[in-house]
Amino acid sequence: MVIEISVPDEWTAGQTLAVRQLFQQAVRGAQPVICPVREDITPEQLGDIYDRVNTVIQRAGLAIPAQR
Repeated sequence: MVIEISVPDEWTAGQTLAVRQLFQQAVRGAQPVICPVREDITPEQLGDIYDRVNTVIQRAGLAIPAQR
């Protein structure tokens, strides 16, 4: 099955490709964890939140092995 997602016009090509890559990795070898946030989130805030969620996943023993 192919799922198409429209991204906002203001997203850069880099943002679009990064999200595509992360989503592909998640659906091929795991279950994605997706949570929308306000659009005014800063890169620093997003990075901090991602790091904290990732730590919870790792401590729970639910992290997938790193791809090589």
